Amino acid sequence: MRRVSNLAFNREFPAATGMTGLPAENAVFLRRDTRNPYDPDAVGVWLDTRPDVPVGWLYRKDNNRLAVLQALDQGKVLQGRVQIRTPGANGQKIVVFWL
Repeated sequence: MRRVSNLAFNREFPAATGMTGLPAENAVFLRRDTRNPYDPDAVGVWLDTRPDVPVGWLYRKDNNRLAVLQALDQGKVLQGRVQIRTPGANGQKIVVFWL
């Protein structure tokens, strides 16, 4: 089933990767971010080409988060893409994925 979640963008991503934007055809993977010091159940979103630093995270109160955590605990691989919901310089970033 297709799911859509808002993405809490990692503000350190551009400096850490040198990327100023995301490729149009980006593939991302959702997985637990075990290095997140603020949230032991953080769900990170990583570009397949930059697995060293997350693009961002699902919000703690995201409606899809529990289902994602359960799927990850079952060993499923969750893949999707990042899109901009509202155009403009500060457009809301979302992650579209299949569960």
